[in-house]
Amino acid sequence: MTVKRAVQAFILVLIDLLAFYIALFSAIFLRAYVLPTSRFTPYQVPEWYFQTHLALWWMPLVFILAIAYEGLYFKRLPFWEEMRLLVKAVTIAFFITLAIVSLGKLTVNVSRLLLTTMWFVSLITFPSLRWIGKKVLSYSGLWKQNVLILGAGNAGRAVLKGLERENMLGYKVIGFLDDDPEKIGTTIKSTTNLEEYRVFGQIHQFKKFVRIMKISTIVIAMPSLDPVKHSKMVSEVQRYVSHVLLVPQLKGIALLNTELRALFMEQLFLLKIRNNLRSLYAQIIKRCFDIIVSSLFLVVLSPVFLILYLAVKLTSPGPAIFVQKRPGKNGKIINVYKFRTMYLDGDKRLEKVLKENPELAEEWRVYRKLKTSDPRVTPVGKFLRKSSLDELPQIFNVFVGQMSMVGPRPYMISEIAQLEEAADIILMTKPGLCGLWQCSGRNELSFEDRVQLEEWYVLNWSLWLDIILMFKTAGVVLTAKGAY
Repeated sequence: MTVKRAVQAFILVLIDLLAFYIALFSAIFLRAYVLPTSRFTPYQVPEWYFQTHLALWWMPLVFILAIAYEGLYFKRLPFWEEMRLLVKAVTIAFFITLAIVSLGKLTVNVSRLLLTTMWFVSLITFPSLRWIGKKVLSYSGLWKQNVLILGAGNAGRAVLKGLERENMLGYKVIGFLDDDPEKIGTTIKSTTNLEEYRVFGQIHQFKKFVRIMKISTIVIAMPSLDPVKHSKMVSEVQRYVSHVLLVPQLKGIALLNTELRALFMEQLFLLKIRNNLRSLYAQIIKRCFDIIVSSLFLVVLSPVFLILYLAVKLTSPGPAIFVQKRPGKNGKIINVYKFRTMYLDGDKRLEKVLKENPELAEEWRVYRKLKTSDPRVTPVGKFLRKSSLDELPQIFNVFVGQMSMVGPRPYMISEIAQLEEAADIILMTKPGLCGLWQCSGRNELSFEDRVQLEEWYVLNWSLWLDIILMFKTAGVVLTAKGAY
């Protein structure tokens, strides 16, 4: 272990300790002054209460060890994957602490309700402080690790884009190497900032750049390379750097639900790919998640429902709720509810515009949407579509089990034929109120791009992926990105 890695781990431990004590004392405050009180809970916290909890040194140690067990002091992971493991570690630590307190009869000084409150707060403090801490470490240079990418083609550019987006990984791309003489000496522009990355030279020169630029990680981004040459290159690169990241020729495969298996004597590895949505347990978990979340939304958003209902009803003739038949799970036809955003003669208006404007007709063919002025949409409907509030009634579809909080978009019946072979995969699950396509460009995507994303979601489904997509969709909806 290098000194730099030891310093990184030590700082992360301090960050997690701070997160623990913020959660602990926040829980003490909430337990004493906010949560319901009884004869066992004082209205004011006595001085000894804080001293007692400070003396329980083993409690933060349990949390640190649980986080260390998940490898989160040395692994470099994408943000959401690190958050998943962090939530898992904090939850495990909570149950261990709860067991120690209960079996050790320590409930006189530490109440179980306090620990439960602390756990809820920890789910906020640990990820938040981790995120801030990683940002500070990256800004100071302590978390940065120089990376060289072998291969300046589409795969290499995709790696660059991904590493820039997942900045919590801490990888700083220095440049590229490629054997194509036309690429050597050129620059590749960043898609997220104003930086340019140079293609320095040929791939066999990597040893020189490892030494000069202090490269610790090399990405081999040449998935189409001959397997024998690929294997030889990995073996050679591995001798000169601490870490090698390999881009295999596996695009389109459900990699989120895979496990690696090795056949040592044959020098082979196998990928075990799970179809989570075929599991009865997973289906029950997803349905329970939908019921809980949709119930909360229906209660909290009921005033918004009433306001929007009146706004649609009073500003244009026709019903406030629009009902349309869409294919649900396994192609079963369901009634999907939305706030009406169009005039009652909207189809005639659209037909007329498409006949008169070939450019708009082509736009409709590619996107099944009109990005500019859609003649079918009412003034209130424009606002509802831009803010995605027109889809709120679909929460009722989720509650009754026709849709899910997260899933493929509810396609129109006329679009099923265009899904072709993808229909069998996409219709394996219920359509969703939120989805991957909404986080990846929404209406700016072509129909074919949407279908590919829907397939990927179904094949890679997990509850954690649903939670991620709900947060991402909320961010996209608030900024109205890709909506019209």
